Amino acid sequence: MFEHYSDEPVYNVKAVAHQTGIAPATLRAWERRYGVPSPPRTDSGYRLYSERDVAIVRWLKSQIENGMSISQAVHLLRSLEAHATDGQTGEAAVERLLSESPASYQRLHDEVIAGATDFDEAHIEYVLAEAFSLFPLEDVCLNLIQPVLVTLGDKWRLGEINISVEHFATNIMRRKLLALMAASPPVSREERIVSGCAPGEYHELGILIISLFLRRRGYGVIYLGQNISALRFEEMLLKTQPDLLLLSASGLVAAANLLDVAEGLHRRFAQPGTAIAFGGRVFNALPKLRRRVPGLYVGDDAQAATHQVVELLADKAARSMPQASYAPVDAETLAAVDVVQRLRHEIIAATARLLESHAQHGLLHKQLFQAVEHVLQVIASALRFGEPDVLSNWTHWTWDALPPDGISGAQLRQITQALAEAMGSVLPSPERDRLQPYFQAIQKAFD
Repeated sequence: MFEHYSDEPVYNVKAVAHQTGIAPATLRAWERRYGVPSPPRTDSGYRLYSERDVAIVRWLKSQIENGMSISQAVHLLRSLEAHATDGQTGEAAVERLLSESPASYQRLHDEVIAGATDFDEAHIEYVLAEAFSLFPLEDVCLNLIQPVLVTLGDKWRLGEINISVEHFATNIMRRKLLALMAASPPVSREERIVSGCAPGEYHELGILIISLFLRRRGYGVIYLGQNISALRFEEMLLKTQPDLLLLSASGLVAAANLLDVAEGLHRRFAQPGTAIAFGGRVFNALPKLRRRVPGLYVGDDAQAATHQVVELLADKAARSMPQASYAPVDAETLAAVDVVQRLRHEIIAATARLLESHAQHGLLHKQLFQAVEHVLQVIASALRFGEPDVLSNWTHWTWDALPPDGISGAQLRQITQALAEAMGSVLPSPERDRLQPYFQAIQKAFD
């Protein structure tokens, strides 16, 4: 890669440190640990570096500034040297290596999945290190980590893996992303962002990746993590007065909680000018839900979200303006939500009594009450958006209704039927009538 640079040893370590900004102690540590660079020594034992050595040090430094560790940067250097065949060197070697990325990403993806199912932490760590050494950080997040998360979720829903496999792999990737966030360059922009998951949301890697991308672009990002209550978001906004609040939800129940948070904060903080943005799997799959949230939907992947946030922060006037598509839920629907929440204990008890009269449900007493509560939360969440149609496709809400080690699909159908009957007897007439389309939509999901 660096053949066109002279290899004549002429520079001492002090001169190289001055030219590259890398301290002499660091240069010696790189040579000792990785063999790069490897300058000859004079008869008196002093190192003398060539122009080629200086170029290599500068190149390694640039990779580190882009988010790699020194070991990853050296691994990339070796890989590029190995791929510099058929007369291709330098940028041509890089292009050749990156042109192979689809096949490489598929191999890396399959190896992470295999490591997860075997609970082999060392193997997953090795594969991630290899990926980050070969490809840019953003590309690894988009083309490896996000697809791995989708695959793990699909395998869990199909019963091919249990939830512990998904949690095991996710925690390793989370740890890696947090380390990269901590190693991001210093804040260089004046805009400040607070980001975190809606109440009840524990799938955080999507918003963590977006937060990482924004940090690497110089924005001050205060990342709060999973399951943040409305009160905690409010405290953070009062204390930090950020330019943007970024919220995430992947399931229907968490999305309804996100809506509560966004509307409450929008009313309270509209004047100071804190913009609200949001995203997540459920909003990608159900575009109808987006119009109910007073904020900017950021798109269906981390790259699109980062671009949308950057554009929003660049337009100060747009931050204080509500989205043109914002259509809040009508007052009658909100009143029905309040009634359902107020009578939830009576509804759950009535549903449990109906189910216990049928021995086929096969659930323990405590398990039965928990299962009914999960399904009621799903229905109340759809009602909170005023969108019964979101229940007509079971893939949009079974993650919430079928928690890990919870109920089966057949039991879910029994519960929804009993819940419809119980709500019919417990709820007043207006709310009972308003909920009919929601139960019809669930029935459609099972047909």
